[in-house]
Amino acid sequence: MLRKNELLEIKEILLQMKREILKALEERIKSNDISAQREIGDIFDDADLEQTREFNLLLGTRERQKLDQIESALARMEHGEYGFCEDCGENIPAGRLKAMPFATLCVKCKSERESVEGLASAPLYVEEKG
Repeated sequence: MLRKNELLEIKEILLQMKREILKALEERIKSNDISAQREIGDIFDDADLEQTREFNLLLGTRERQKLDQIESALARMEHGEYGFCEDCGENIPAGRLKAMPFATLCVKCKSERESVEGLASAPLYVEEKG
């Protein structure tokens, strides 16, 4: 069980992460206006600009996912459900939560899930040499 001071420390980490993500997204939105960036150019300029835009959108998606995880962690804190593994129900160690404050699994359960996911994505056959 997390002590109150540990919980407050982790909450501040989550809030700081949230502020940083929102600031980065705001800056990206301001700098991502294609019409303002577009000047007379050739097809290679257009392709480069489009690739940059797609990359920024991808990063935005990842950041939005991280923001959702942060919001979920903050909600679990408010409901007294924070710091417990969603698979086994055991306490997640404070060190893990400080390193990954939106973690929902203990190390053991996370490893088990990754093993199962790794097996699920493994090829169904092995190509023979010869």
